[in-house]
Amino acid sequence: MDLHLKRVGADADLDDASWPGIEVPGHWGQTEEFATHDGPLLYRRGFTHRAPVDDERLWLRFDGVLGGAEIWLNGSYIGDTSTYFATHRFDVTDLLATDGDHLLAAEVSCPDQRGDEPRTSLTGSLQAGHLAPAGNPGGIWQPVAIDSTGPVAIQHARLLCTAAEPDLAELTIRLVLHANDRAEVRVDTSVSGPDGPAGGGGQQHALASGENRIEWTVPIEEPRLWWPASLGEQPMYDVSVTVRVGDGQGGDGQVSDRREWRTGLRKITTDDFIWRVNGSRLFAKGIVAGPRGRFLNRIEAAELAQDMQAVRDAGLDLVRLYGHIGRVETYREADRLGLLIWQDLPLVGRFSSKARSATRTMARAAVDHLGHHPSVGLWCAHNEPNGHREHRQGRSSRSVGAGAAGGSAEAAVDRSAGGLAERWPALDAVRQAGANLRPSWNRSVFDPIVARELRNADRTRRVINRSGSPPGPADPTGSDSHLWLGWRTGEANNLGQLIRRWPRLGVFLGGIGSQSATIADWDRDAPTWPGAHPDAFARYLPRTAYASGEAWAHATQTYQGDLLRSHIETIRRLKYRPAGGFLVTALADVSPEGGFGVLQADRTEKPAYNVLVDACRPVIVVAEPPPPVVVAGQELALAVHAVSDLQTPLSSVRVTARVHGPSWTHRVAWEGEIPADVCQWIGELRCTVPHTPQQLHIDLELVSGQLVASNRYSTVVIPESESLG
Repeated sequence: MDLHLKRVGADADLDDASWPGIEVPGHWGQTEEFATHDGPLLYRRGFTHRAPVDDERLWLRFDGVLGGAEIWLNGSYIGDTSTYFATHRFDVTDLLATDGDHLLAAEVSCPDQRGDEPRTSLTGSLQAGHLAPAGNPGGIWQPVAIDSTGPVAIQHARLLCTAAEPDLAELTIRLVLHANDRAEVRVDTSVSGPDGPAGGGGQQHALASGENRIEWTVPIEEPRLWWPASLGEQPMYDVSVTVRVGDGQGGDGQVSDRREWRTGLRKITTDDFIWRVNGSRLFAKGIVAGPRGRFLNRIEAAELAQDMQAVRDAGLDLVRLYGHIGRVETYREADRLGLLIWQDLPLVGRFSSKARSATRTMARAAVDHLGHHPSVGLWCAHNEPNGHREHRQGRSSRSVGAGAAGGSAEAAVDRSAGGLAERWPALDAVRQAGANLRPSWNRSVFDPIVARELRNADRTRRVINRSGSPPGPADPTGSDSHLWLGWRTGEANNLGQLIRRWPRLGVFLGGIGSQSATIADWDRDAPTWPGAHPDAFARYLPRTAYASGEAWAHATQTYQGDLLRSHIETIRRLKYRPAGGFLVTALADVSPEGGFGVLQADRTEKPAYNVLVDACRPVIVVAEPPPPVVVAGQELALAVHAVSDLQTPLSSVRVTARVHGPSWTHRVAWEGEIPADVCQWIGELRCTVPHTPQQLHIDLELVSGQLVASNRYSTVVIPESESLG
């Protein structure tokens, strides 16, 4: 937008007859003239409205603008928006004081955020990170309207469940009321549960002119608690708050404003990433979900429900909304289905210091917007604040991170690894993740500011400063580990060895996955779809190694499933010792050509989805994976475990292991009981590998009453003469 238009854009005399029309609500990329535009754009709209009557106040409401807007009404500047998911209301009573025609103008900006420069726009994974949709999402994507209130209006409202015990729960409500003059008000609260009225009452308040903050609690006796689906039911409560002015002693004063919420009563803690809901421990099996598309207004509620149902059908408890705050339907569906949400703020990568003030406002707005949802279990302030170092083919593991200062935390990781990384590539994962250990303005200043704002606004949930940082000397707990073994570095089967050497890395695994292709006619060049990782494909799945594009695409999908199975089984074997859970990346592809998803962009299942379902069943039986090849006559010894997420023990359990090939079979069985919610060591499967070269299968089966769990591993027997010694 040129400077002249910026100066005169709000003038009533400006001739805009030739301007193209843009649908509101909508995104400018949906209009042909602006399909590839990065903005800013000037929106103008004339409308007719009546004047306010008596003590009525009129408010201009923007329900959502991507990424921000400066707003004028009748040529007067009235304010700006900076938080794309939150509602912004502006008092326009004086500007609409007369009946007739009015002019609204809004300069909407959503600058490109896909480069390496520090960001300022708070659009998160809508524009940054490996799950960002292509194109600019800018626009007024939610409705714009004029609201009417009495002389006292609710500017901000927040509802939190601050206590949840079997005999008593407690809701805390916080309102910011704006009065146009001193006033006496009555605030009435009503709570209705699945069994009828559950609590409430009224209270008088004397308000000063301007902003007034009030807070109170509502006790609920004998509550019905909300649980994740794997632990119980999901009863919900309806809460309403009504502000009355005038003769409010009997509750019959004039209704000035009101708010309503639908909530659930529960207590969630995540000490050291061990989740507990209402006191019951839960091993959190989860998946990462990015935005369903850049045009948020076009996403149907049924599509959002489909995604949440796919998560639940996979046997998962947790969904991470990666770098974005989603549509309200996502949270309502998670509440209904009993899914927990790891909620990121829309902060991905490095940010400029110019974003500090807006980010603090956004953190408070996020709590106001989502705090009442029982599914929201954890806040994450920032994802990979120092950015992410992609693996570069041909770079030795020793050279990764070589630019760090000698006294930095990253350099300390390099020194502690010593020369082991040359002999053991899994340590390269630590060094690559170590990019987020370096002191920086984002990590050391920005993240604590944002996290502190979240903690001050919501003391009922765990807040982590950042995601993707391994533990370090100054931050021993760190956050979830983004190791990307088998994709950005190392091999998938390195995970168990790495966690044995550094247990803190296994507390919560947040980087699991690989990309796979969904198009069969790829030529022999490296994959080129948006967001593809050509270096990773070149290292693990080079296109030139396959005779056809179809064979290569099939191989990428098989590899993705095998990698997920290996990681999930390993981390489940480490249940609570030290692992509290994991997050698979990701639910669905961003591009039709492929991606990290276990579902394609059109939500067709990839093979990895069914692998995920099998690996995340409540009860699984697993063995330590055998090596890809074994030598004839070798002694094979594999530990066998059963993992149960059930809250009740299993009795009369029989586990059978059968090692077999075309000409040889070995069988062993164990019997006993498995306690609730444990990883139970069953025994050690020992055998001497047959001397005949052949493929061996290791079949496991667990039976307890009607419950049956099974698993299979394979290896190849080679002659002793072919052994590498």
